[in-house]
Amino acid sequence: MERVYPALIFDVERDSFVVWVRWVSLEAPPSPEVPPAQGIRVELLLNRNTVLGPTIVYRRDLSAPVYLRAQRIRVAQALEGAQRRGFCDVNLVIHGSIANAPFAALYHLRDYDGAAIDTKTIEGTPLLQLQPSTPADRWQVAAQANLRVRVELRGQPRHRLLVIR
Repeated sequence: MERVYPALIFDVERDSFVVWVRWVSLEAPPSPEVPPAQGIRVELLLNRNTVLGPTIVYRRDLSAPVYLRAQRIRVAQALEGAQRRGFCDVNLVIHGSIANAPFAALYHLRDYDGAAIDTKTIEGTPLLQLQPSTPADRWQVAAQANLRVRVELRGQPRHRLLVIR
């Protein structure tokens, strides 16, 4: 028996990981300030290396879905290490949310022209998606999704961090 993983072909010059965060209110009328400081704490990891977050996106800022671009240099470094191993564990986490229905999804995009934090809609199917299921009387939720992929890198990173020991 041989294990087969899907291939992730990542161009370090052109590709980005973008995390989509959305809030669906189950209350009527919505109350973005009660309880105070409602939000979603989200993180993206590649082989246990954080490339986005953990960051909190507050509910008051989620009137429209928000897109967060992962740090390109960290992504390239993590994927270079993963390529040597032959595979990469992609992990998308909602650490905690004071929410009835938080959503998070991960997109792999080429030539993404959005800002690091943006509300411009992305059409397409995400690589990973989280939608915790929790009863309406619960406010604290968390979730995670994992995907193991075989990594193929293309291109050269624009910036390299030289570590001198």
